[in-house]
Amino acid sequence: MKHHEPARHPGVFRVMQVDSEFTGILVALGFVLLAIVGLPPAKWFVSGAALMGVLVALLLRFTRR
Repeated sequence: MKHHEPARHPGVFRVMQVDSEFTGILVALGFVLLAIVGLPPAKWFVSGAALMGVLVALLLRFTRR
């Protein structure tokens, strides 16, 4: 008589394979979304900081050759 084990539930971590980069981006976006929704005055600070970051990144991208 053979002993049959019931099929194990795959669980979240057996199905979803993610790397640390993708997880870090999701966590960062979650913090930004939480700041925008939860703190209305911080919305303008985060928006301005993101805009300044993009502008500096573009400036460095096109001036360093």
